[in-house]
Amino acid sequence: MIRKSVVRAIAAGLALASSPAAQLPAGGLLVTSRNTDQVLLYDASGAFVRVFAQGGGLDNPVGLSFGPDSNLYVVSANTNSVLRFDGTSGAFLGPFTPAGALNAPRNLAFGPDGDLYVCNAGTNAVLRFRGSSGAFLGVAAQDPGLRTPTSFAFGPTGDLFVGNVADSRVHRFERGTGRSLGIFASQGIAGAHDVAFGPDGAMYVSNAFGFPSIVRFDGRTGAPLGTFVNDTAMTFPLGLSFGTDGDVYVANQGGHSVRRYDGRSGALISVHVAARSGGLDAPLFCAFVPAPALVVAAPRPGTAGASNVFGVSGAIPGAITVLVLGGMPGSSALPCPGLALSMQDPIVLDFDGADEAGNLVTRIPVPTSVSGVTFLFQAVDFGRCAASPLLNWRF
Repeated sequence: MIRKSVVRAIAAGLALASSPAAQLPAGGLLVTSRNTDQVLLYDASGAFVRVFAQGGGLDNPVGLSFGPDSNLYVVSANTNSVLRFDGTSGAFLGPFTPAGALNAPRNLAFGPDGDLYVCNAGTNAVLRFRGSSGAFLGVAAQDPGLRTPTSFAFGPTGDLFVGNVADSRVHRFERGTGRSLGIFASQGIAGAHDVAFGPDGAMYVSNAFGFPSIVRFDGRTGAPLGTFVNDTAMTFPLGLSFGTDGDVYVANQGGHSVRRYDGRSGALISVHVAARSGGLDAPLFCAFVPAPALVVAAPRPGTAGASNVFGVSGAIPGAITVLVLGGMPGSSALPCPGLALSMQDPIVLDFDGADEAGNLVTRIPVPTSVSGVTFLFQAVDFGRCAASPLLNWRF
């Protein structure tokens, strides 16, 4: 297998699919800065990059999330709206939710169905909007016991888990129907300002009241698993975000910073974003730049009897990435939970660590004898246990 610098140079010309989010720094973190009415961008090291989004009426930014269209959606609490910003440049694209639909919105997230869900504290409910247009679709979750909900998360089965500040409990609602399934967790909660499911399947809740902490619960039963983070330097912690490294990043509102904790032990690793870096003032929630989609590009020149350049994009930089070949659709197990290749009897064409841009590029001679034959190609990124869609190619 030939590896030369020219192959790397060819990579720049490959039609490697990429999303707008992929053009932001890999591992980048976006943080809402409440008192400056901005969304700030930091790189993977926590260094300030730039003001990513502001203007367009953004006033008291709270929750934020990238949408299926790779644009950024931000709750503007003081204007009772969700605003949309270009996912690459941060340019304001306009309001997304209809005027008058929201009252004291807090956090938001796109559901498994692709629709937008918003925690609406003013009506003690979670509301649902069409993910493609912003049209109001109705109430997704509401219960007499739900008062001033601030945040929510979708569980492993798609049920909705809502953090209720007024009674310091997490309420559970059935997927699809919105039917209340009762109190899911309460022990050790003081505020329930944010709710998140970790890579271990457990549910994590931030406590901003009393002694600031993060508590953990069994994600299936709600059984308390104790205090996960007990850090006296946390002051009014709100938003929780898990990185691809498995660690939890906490928006430390009172400390005007973002703190990083070990995802297994809860021990402090670092102050990931230093106090007031880039003008950060009262951070509320944070969101990681989404990892780009893993894609196998069409081979160049794509003909038999020639040396073809194959490219994979969207891998985690440095992660072991594998390019495989198959002849028939099917299923082949991988050493990743729930992940399989979509082909029978795969043959490994190349494996290596992805470069700093998340690409794997290789040159493979394709014999004339396979002219007219269709092959299946697929890539696996073992850094995040992800597989690309199949590429069907006829030489």
